[in-house]
Amino acid sequence: MNSHSTERFHDALEKQYRDLIQEAILECESNFKTQLNLGKLNSKLQLIMKAAKYDGLSETTISHLIDEAMPNTHQIAA
Repeated sequence: MNSHSTERFHDALEKQYRDLIQEAILECESNFKTQLNLGKLNSKLQLIMKAAKYDGLSETTISHLIDEAMPNTHQIAA
């Protein structure tokens, strides 16, 4: 694979994981998106992180994607 193909593959992989993270967040929201179940979300994100590492994304990259996706205004429901 040449460097351009590798870069496109990496970008597509990041997009796929960005979408998975967003789905996990949406699944863990409740009460009209005012609360976020962090226990449930943590479990989902751990699985996503393991899969991302297996697929070749660095921990730094996946952590950055998670940080980008996390909503800023939520009450925490443990």
